[in-house]
Amino acid sequence: MALAQAAAAQSGRNPAAIKKTVAALTAAFGNRVVTSQAVREQHGNTMTWITNQPPDAVVYPQGTEDVQQVVRICAENGVAIIPFGVGTSLEGHVNAPVGGVSIDFRDMNKVLVVHAEDLGSCAIADYSFPLIPAPTLRSAAWRRHDVQEPMRCATAP
Repeated sequence: MALAQAAAAQSGRNPAAIKKTVAALTAAFGNRVVTSQAVREQHGNTMTWITNQPPDAVVYPQGTEDVQQVVRICAENGVAIIPFGVGTSLEGHVNAPVGGVSIDFRDMNKVLVVHAEDLGSCAIADYSFPLIPAPTLRSAAWRRHDVQEPMRCATAP
């Protein structure tokens, strides 16, 4: 037991803080917090050559307020946060070498606004073409994808 505690301290991992964080997240988000090994492993490694390093929990927020609450809970306990989009990391960006909480943005998938006049658009976190209505895809706004400046997206309806 002492060896495990020493290894955890050396790695920057705090099991007590992680346990407290997972409990608080589960109380706040219910079944949108997943701790099963299979889901954690899906979020601990994608396309990288690095060995799988799963997070301790995966949370599925549905809006900005949910993300803010997850960040607050994790920050209060000093637990790492790993954002997870569509899982295309080639360099281990989604790995959790010290554990932590993976925030999976799959449920935050709305197009906020399309600016046809300048071929721009704003979307929240995780969206993909199948979720975008066909008429929008055929419009000029989707012939070229470009990231808008944050202020422009912040003012989207």
